[in-house]
Amino acid sequence: MSEELQKLQSLGAQKIYEQTHIPVQNVQALLHSSFDSFSRVQFLGFISILEREYDIKLIELRSLGLTHFTEKETSITDESLFITHKKKGKSNLLYIGIVVVLFIVVVLFSLSNINSKEAEAEVQSPDNTLIDNIQKNIEPKHIVVIDEPTEVNTTKEQENVAKEETVEVKVVQVKSFKIVAKSKVWFGYVDIATNKKYQKTFSGEKELDPKKSWLLLFGHGYIDMFIDGKAVKFKSHDYTRFFYKDGELRTITAREFKKLNRGSKW
Repeated sequence: MSEELQKLQSLGAQKIYEQTHIPVQNVQALLHSSFDSFSRVQFLGFISILEREYDIKLIELRSLGLTHFTEKETSITDESLFITHKKKGKSNLLYIGIVVVLFIVVVLFSLSNINSKEAEAEVQSPDNTLIDNIQKNIEPKHIVVIDEPTEVNTTKEQENVAKEETVEVKVVQVKSFKIVAKSKVWFGYVDIATNKKYQKTFSGEKELDPKKSWLLLFGHGYIDMFIDGKAVKFKSHDYTRFFYKDGELRTITAREFKKLNRGSKW
């Protein structure tokens, strides 16, 4: 992180807003290198205002932003090419499917005609010897009597077996998920189920719903986390990203964070 950006972060988003009239949420995004809410023109305009107002050069921040917009434009172009190719593939599959269906219809029609001719031949030339043998062998055999009470007992036995096979499953649920910041830190967190984003600057304790899945982003890594009272400690100067789900917590890269956050860096 450049000294110029550290200087702006030390001033705080509210004070910068009062001096430059750049909206607070936009200042906050710039201070934490989050560019998704800007267009290229807006971003360059805000950078120029900050450099002029505070007589500094935000070379590193400007470079990061321009790289972001270039990657975004390239990604959109690649996706367009992929979609065009995919449509052509679907069209080819449709033609192949039509040919296969027509072939099956022709085969079934041919088989139907063959079977009809064979059936007519059998009707015109009956085998009398076979009919006589069948008539001689027709007599009542193996009469089965169904006893209704037995059926009821069988049903009860099936119910008893089902009860014995039932397995009780106990689900262990996480009861608490707490974050403790050792010093003041900017904290962004995303509810993965709804993609709703929250952010705040705080020190001390912050509790999250342990039943939900979260993406976590911190301005620095001097934090402790407690899952059901079990502590997980971290120490880092840089931005730190985490993925929390079902009581499990792990650090992730910026690329993993973007993928889990539906393609957004924040």
